[in-house]
Amino acid sequence: MPSLFRRPVCAHFVARLAAAALFAQAAAARAESASGPGSLGGSADGGTIEAATVEVMAEKPAGVPAAQVTVIDPARYSAGEVRSVAELLTTAPGVTIHAAGGPGQPSTLSLRGASADESLVLLDGIPLRGPGGGAIDLSTVPALLLERIVVTRGVLAAQLGAGALGGAVELIPRQPQRERLAGGAQLSLGSFGTANLGGDLSVPLADGAVLAAVQLERTAGDFDYSQKLTPDVPSAPFYDFTRSNAGGRRASGLFRFAQRLASSTELDLVAQATAGERGLPGPSSAITTRSRALDQGGLAGARVAGVLGSGLGSALWSARAWGQFDHLELRGVEIIGDCTDGAPDCPRQSERSISGRGQFEVAAPLGERHWLRATASGGEELIAGSPTGSHSRGLGSLAVADDLRLSDRASLHPAVRVDLVGPDLGVSPALGARLRPLGPEHPLELRASAGASFRTATLSELYLNQGGVVPNPDLRPEHAISADLGAAWHTGALTLSAGAFLSRYSDLILYQQFPPAKAKPFNVGSARIGGIELEALLALPLGLVAEGSYTFLDAVNLRPGLQENHHLSYRPPHRLFLRLARRGDRLEGYAELSATSAMPRNQFDTAYLPAQRLINLGVGVRTLGPVWLDLEAKNLLDDRTLEDLFQYPLPGLSITALLRARL
Repeated sequence: MPSLFRRPVCAHFVARLAAAALFAQAAAARAESASGPGSLGGSADGGTIEAATVEVMAEKPAGVPAAQVTVIDPARYSAGEVRSVAELLTTAPGVTIHAAGGPGQPSTLSLRGASADESLVLLDGIPLRGPGGGAIDLSTVPALLLERIVVTRGVLAAQLGAGALGGAVELIPRQPQRERLAGGAQLSLGSFGTANLGGDLSVPLADGAVLAAVQLERTAGDFDYSQKLTPDVPSAPFYDFTRSNAGGRRASGLFRFAQRLASSTELDLVAQATAGERGLPGPSSAITTRSRALDQGGLAGARVAGVLGSGLGSALWSARAWGQFDHLELRGVEIIGDCTDGAPDCPRQSERSISGRGQFEVAAPLGERHWLRATASGGEELIAGSPTGSHSRGLGSLAVADDLRLSDRASLHPAVRVDLVGPDLGVSPALGARLRPLGPEHPLELRASAGASFRTATLSELYLNQGGVVPNPDLRPEHAISADLGAAWHTGALTLSAGAFLSRYSDLILYQQFPPAKAKPFNVGSARIGGIELEALLALPLGLVAEGSYTFLDAVNLRPGLQENHHLSYRPPHRLFLRLARRGDRLEGYAELSATSAMPRNQFDTAYLPAQRLINLGVGVRTLGPVWLDLEAKNLLDDRTLEDLFQYPLPGLSITALLRARL
C-alpha cells in the first residue's frame, strides 16, 4: 500500500519520525535519495527542492522503490493553461487516455497497454472505482484538488493491491498548511460554453490544520467536427457536423483535516465528493440525442499513525478505515440507439455500489540491513441496481515487503501479497533491485523488477444486467506476469530515464456477442505486451524547462484463432510528448506537442485510426498582486477530424481565458 507517512506532520511528530527514519536511510534502500522522472531531483520524503528556478515536488511511492515512476506536479502545468487529470497524465510515458468525446465526457486510463480495469487509481491511498467496481472516470476528479500525481508502471499488486496489472496512478490530494492561512481561486471561460470555477482554503489550527476545496464545471460541448461517412475508403471526402447532447455539469469537493493527538500520534481525515449530469451523444456513427447520465460518488477515510519506541529501533504504525459510494443513473438509453426518458418502453437504469475497508500497517527495522513492512486489511463491497439485484462479497489481504540493503550501492526489494476477493484467492509476488554502479552519490541508477498478479472480475462483470450487457457469474480472475529494466540519470538540472518491459496476460475478460443482440463477458483473451519508455526533463536558463516523453508499445493478441498474432486494438505503437515552458514572477507560458501514431481499431489489423497531432500554446501575465491572467489555445491547428475510441469525435481549436490567484 502507499506510504505510511506521506503527509506533513507537526514539528514534534516529525522529530520522532526522523529518528526512526534515520535508521531506515542508513539500512534500507527504501530511503535512498531518489526521485522519479518528472521532477528535477528530490528526496524520498517528498520534500520540496529547487533546481535552477524550478520548484517541484519529488517523491517515490514507498513500497515500490525499484519500479518505473513518474511524479507529476500540477503546479508545473499552470503556465497559462487549464489541465484535467487526464491531460496531466498524458505527459508521462506508458500512459494512454481514452476520452469518449470532448470536455465533460468520460475518460479512462490505460497503463502499458492494459485495459482501464487493469490499472489502479488511488486517491490518498484509497482505490477509486466506478459503479460496480469498474474503472474510474477520470473526469470526475478535478485536477484543482490535487497536489501531485505519482504514475508507477508495471505489475504492482504485491505492493499496491490486486488489479494493478498495468500499473497504478496515485492521486495525492492537497495538504492542509499548518504554518499560515493559505488558499487560491480560479475562474476559466472557454470555447464550447465551457466554464470552471474553483477554490481552496487551508486554515492552521492549534495542533493541526484543515483544508476545504471545491470546483464547479459546466460545458455545452457543441463543437464542430469533420467525418468521413466511409472511413475505410482513403479517398472518401469529409463532411462537417456539430456535436449535440454533449453538455454537462459537475460539482466536486475535498475536505482534509490533520491533528496531532500526542507527541508521536497523528490523526488524518479525508473526504471527497462529486456529482454530475451530462449528455451521452454516442459515437459519430450512431448519434444519441436523448440519452443522459447522472452520477454521484464520494469517499471518506480516517487514519491514525504514530511511532512505537524511540531511537533507531522505532517502529512506524498506521491504522485506517475508509468507505466509498457511487451511483449511476442512465436515462433514455437502449441497447441500440436512444429513447424518450419516461416513456413506458424506456425505463431508467440505476446502479449503486458501496465498499468499506479497514487496514493496519506497521514498518520496522530488522537488524542493520532490513526495513520490513506488513499490512493487513479487510472489508466488503456491494452492488445493487435494477434489474441487477443486490450482490456483495468480502475482501481481505495480507502483505509483507522488505527493503534489503546489500551495500551502499545495491539493494533488493522483495514483496508478496495474498488477496481474497469473494471466493477467489490469489498470491502476488514481486522482486525489485536497484544499483548505483558508479557510486552511491553518482547520478546513474539502474533498476529491475518482476512480478505476477491477478485481477478478479468486477461485480459489474459478474452480475450487471443492464441494456445490452449480460453478466457472467462464472468468470475467473485474469492473470499477468511482467518484468522490466530501466536506467535513470538524476542531477540538479537534468533527469533522464529509459526502460523496457515485457508482460504476458492470460484469462483476459472480453465481451463477446451473446444472442440475440447483447454482449457477455468471457475468459477468452490472452496477450503479450512489450515496450520501451523514455523520459527527459531539463532546467534551462531564464526560467525555461524542457521536457519530453516517448512510448513504444507492441501489443499482440495471443488468443487462438483468427485474431492470433494480430495487434490489440486502440493501443498506439508510438506516442510522443514534447514541451517547453517558462515559469516566472511576471510572465509565464508554454508550448507543447503531443503526437500519436496510427493504431488498429479492429482485431485484424485491417482498419486503423489515423495518426493524431496536437499543438497547444498558453501565456500568463501577473496583473495585480497574486492575480494572474492566462490565455490558452488547444489544438492550434484546428484539426476537426480527430477521433477517439469507437469514432467519438474530439474538438478542434479551443480558446480559454483563465483568471487565477494564490495566497
